Amino acid sequence: MTAARDEHARRRDSFAREAGIQDAIGVRISFVRLALFGAAVLETGIGLSRGSQAWLIGGALTFLAFGLAVIAHAVVIRKRDRAQTRQHIHERHLKRIEGRTQGFPHGGDLLAGDHPYASDLDVVGPGSVYERISVTHTRRGAETLASWLGAPADRETVLARQAAVRELAKDVDLRQELEAAVLDTGNDSLDARPFLELTSKPPFVIDKPWLVALTYAMPIAFVASVLLSGNVLPRHSWVLPLAAQAILLWRTQHEVGVRYGLLSARRRFVESFAQLLRVVEDAKWEAPLLRALQEKLRIEGKTPSAQLRDLERWTSLFDLRTQGIAHVFIDLFLLWDLHCLAGVERWMKRAGGRSATWFEVLGEIEALASLATMLSQDPGVVMPEIAEGGAPLIAEGLGHPLIPEERRVRNDLRIDGAGCALVVTGSNMAGKSTLLRAIGVDVALALAGGPVCATRFSTPPVRLRASMRISDSVQSGASYFQAELIRLRTVIAEADQPPPLLFLLDELLRGTNARARHRGARAVVKHLLARGAMGLVATHDVALSELEQEMGCVKNVHFTDVFDGGEMTFDYRLRPGVVKTSNALRLLQQAGIEVEADDALTDEATALR
Repeated sequence: MTAARDEHARRRDSFAREAGIQDAIGVRISFVRLALFGAAVLETGIGLSRGSQAWLIGGALTFLAFGLAVIAHAVVIRKRDRAQTRQHIHERHLKRIEGRTQGFPHGGDLLAGDHPYASDLDVVGPGSVYERISVTHTRRGAETLASWLGAPADRETVLARQAAVRELAKDVDLRQELEAAVLDTGNDSLDARPFLELTSKPPFVIDKPWLVALTYAMPIAFVASVLLSGNVLPRHSWVLPLAAQAILLWRTQHEVGVRYGLLSARRRFVESFAQLLRVVEDAKWEAPLLRALQEKLRIEGKTPSAQLRDLERWTSLFDLRTQGIAHVFIDLFLLWDLHCLAGVERWMKRAGGRSATWFEVLGEIEALASLATMLSQDPGVVMPEIAEGGAPLIAEGLGHPLIPEERRVRNDLRIDGAGCALVVTGSNMAGKSTLLRAIGVDVALALAGGPVCATRFSTPPVRLRASMRISDSVQSGASYFQAELIRLRTVIAEADQPPPLLFLLDELLRGTNARARHRGARAVVKHLLARGAMGLVATHDVALSELEQEMGCVKNVHFTDVFDGGEMTFDYRLRPGVVKTSNALRLLQQAGIEVEADDALTDEATALR
């Protein structure tokens, strides 16, 4: 992590210096502009008052120099803004590396509230994996990344994504430019949906052959009447075609105005996406998935940025509407707005309908770049092995990606395939839930095509399911037990369908009495394993560990605590077997609650039977 932090700090400082230099140059040019403008006005005034051609020529040349200074100042400002944008990007990456992601987009609205594992594993939302890794700046990119984390892909898809992630992880410059392409235009996020709504809007001009014909024929008739008036045609004969054009404009002005408003409101959007697409088009990639995505962008052999430049030209011509009286006369004489709208509609018909593909491609590339950023910045992660179906799940040096590297305690675990499970017992706060979340998050990352927090990680394709965070609801009238049953239904649903289901269950059936909880938990676990599922069960019910003797593919592991001089400590190390101690009563004593002395405190777990 130090190398990545140092690299981003170096780039941030370099761009900060560049921004400072350009700002200083800009200040100097501002003074030069002011001096040139004053000199030009003075020289012109002297020339006019004295009738001196030399002074007038001097004034003209000074005005020319002033214009060049204005252009130079604009260039310098663009360079300063560009450097500041990249400085901001690397500052955000430094925050990400250091875990200071509060306020970053967290994607909490991108997966459904009843998603089978997102809320349990902190996939999206504040303090989530999404918040930690996302470098997306388009709505489609955000949706794609969240959907990948929320829906494990098949093995072939994952392997293709992995090759792309490895390539992007090495190219810091390209990932920087992907972010800057949006931020350079003053946006922080782009949503293509309004633009796609515009492209799907029915044409007003080009689907009416009579209107297209009038748009071309009427200006020709008007110009011809002007040229022939008083000679071949009667004097003032041009008034009639001009009046006809005025009536046509009056009848169409509302629809034209509405469409111009929709288009002009999205002009900044078009500019941002054009820059983003140019970055993708110019990239030299080797990974098959990245090259395939590039190829999907082309329409009729033209790149999307070239297609958007065509739209930009028509939009620029359409902007004559903002030029007041000049627009009134030009539109009246030439039916300017109808010609421009027809050009825009022809573009929409040719390229607009397929532009949705551009945004899908950009979304995938941004999602891949997010996974690549994690691989690039966190030295504690590796690319996982994606095994064939039926293989065991093996994690060596497993950690949680949201825990800083210096605080991670890594553990090894193995689930021997379909129909196998680990029963995790242990003291309160010893690490059971964190272990379940670590394995769940890493599997979600692995099957999205990304890196995992481990020294070695191998998983077959699985379907993730979790029941860890349950809450009752006063509004819906659901008790805690009812809420847990609802969640368990999502866990056991279609448990016998391929690929195998990977379940993560934390303290099953806490909403009922101890006897019912024990019998119910056994039934749930046996039901899942009988249908080829695999997973982990964290529990205080040590009696559940008897499943190891009953079912050969169930193994017991545990966490524990150590009391030294009255102080309770945890090492968060996963050990084989069943926990032999419990800290519940000691924790009550530390909280100031008198607890009856009991020599069995060291074997309190037995009492839970």
